[in-house]
Amino acid sequence: MKLLWFTGSLLLIFLLLGFGAGDCGFPELLRLFSGQEIPETARIVLLEIRLPRLLAGFLTGGMLAASGAAAQNLFRNDLASPHVLGVIYAAALGAVCGLLFSIPSVIFAFLFAVAALLLIFLPGKRFSWDSAALLLAGIAVNAFASSLTSGVLYLADEKLSSIVFWMLGGLWRAGWNEVLLLAVTFFIGIGILKYYSREMDMLLLGDRSAALSGVPLKKVKPMILLAISLMTASCVSCCGVIGFIGLAVPHIVRQFSGAKFSSVLSAGIFAGGIILLLADLLARTLYIPHEIPVGILTSAAGGPFFFILLLHRRKDYV
Repeated sequence: MKLLWFTGSLLLIFLLLGFGAGDCGFPELLRLFSGQEIPETARIVLLEIRLPRLLAGFLTGGMLAASGAAAQNLFRNDLASPHVLGVIYAAALGAVCGLLFSIPSVIFAFLFAVAALLLIFLPGKRFSWDSAALLLAGIAVNAFASSLTSGVLYLADEKLSSIVFWMLGGLWRAGWNEVLLLAVTFFIGIGILKYYSREMDMLLLGDRSAALSGVPLKKVKPMILLAISLMTASCVSCCGVIGFIGLAVPHIVRQFSGAKFSSVLSAGIFAGGIILLLADLLARTLYIPHEIPVGILTSAAGGPFFFILLLHRRKDYV
């Protein structure tokens, strides 16, 4: 199954290389892969613009989906996503400050994400990593970061349009430096989640039952929080705020992968990457030569999904 997902993802990335604005399409792509000469502008478009953008989109979608699956297991809540920890909006605040003061947004995004993580750790440690305490801490950080972001937007003046466009999420800024950052955090974050796959399954039983089964909660929960925060911070710093993926994809893949966390994680990585790539394809081709922020498309899909999820949960109670 993993081989099928991997092959399908590679095939999709290859096909999407041929789509986009301009005169660079499949003929140039086929000549490039066959070793023939192509115009320099076409080579730059394919290898320096579209390819890193596609790789960044796949890594971002995969990490958001993996973070969503981990958050739902950690909080034992179907509606949990990376947003509930507050790290996404804290990283967004840092990136917006970086854009406002012409400082690399990646640096500020990570610094603010680490600060948010420390704020979440304080009540977590105080209340023995209780899920409710972590959730409330995340809500508090979300509210605080959102209010400060609104203040920064108010002061943005002539940079307001570029900052707002970034806040809506998009892959247009993704280059090879962003791909490298996303790849490093991908392997670290996914590695942590893979290592604690068994413990993640046990967390669904509740903190007390998991502890009685031998799960060291004071070690596992901080590591899971660290993995989620690291991955979401890198996604936000490189691609802005992109919703829906972290919430919906874990629910989608559970329909055919089962509830085992390792299976959901593997399927979610590929499904999240594929969904974000397809959304980005629509974002850059629906209104050529203009580009729609991909976060608008993914968030628009999130509303109907919430209703479907609520209706499904209602049937379970009837």
